[in-house]
Amino acid sequence: MKRLNAAIACAALCCLTVAAGSAEKQPVIAVRGPTVVAFFEPVPQAQLDKDPDASEALADFQLYARNVREPFRKAGIEFHEVYAHSFQLRAGKRLTTFRPAKVKVGYYLVAPGTKPRIEYGVMTDADLLQAANEYFDVH
Repeated sequence: MKRLNAAIACAALCCLTVAAGSAEKQPVIAVRGPTVVAFFEPVPQAQLDKDPDASEALADFQLYARNVREPFRKAGIEFHEVYAHSFQLRAGKRLTTFRPAKVKVGYYLVAPGTKPRIEYGVMTDADLLQAANEYFDVH
């Protein structure tokens, strides 16, 4: 189990290093239907090395994101994983910028013409699926 956790943490660190390098550019996500944006603020490698809680949170975030991709796809829900301080959403000609509040990790659920639902913190795949089912009224 320790080896598995170490492998997950290593994979998470590798992914974050790539994501942190590209974080300067603000992502733009097209909202054409039900959409979930999983967001995690870029964390420098040095901070992850010093903070095992941040490293574990990132590993959990990425694991749960992997687990929801297929169920979301089957339900017709677009899913995006973003590592940035903020991101933009384009719905038709309208462009909205989202900057997370105090908590820099969470999920932005939105569909054209609806008010977004924002969940802060790392959610398990089951919790995220439930939130999406409630918000998008998917059965």
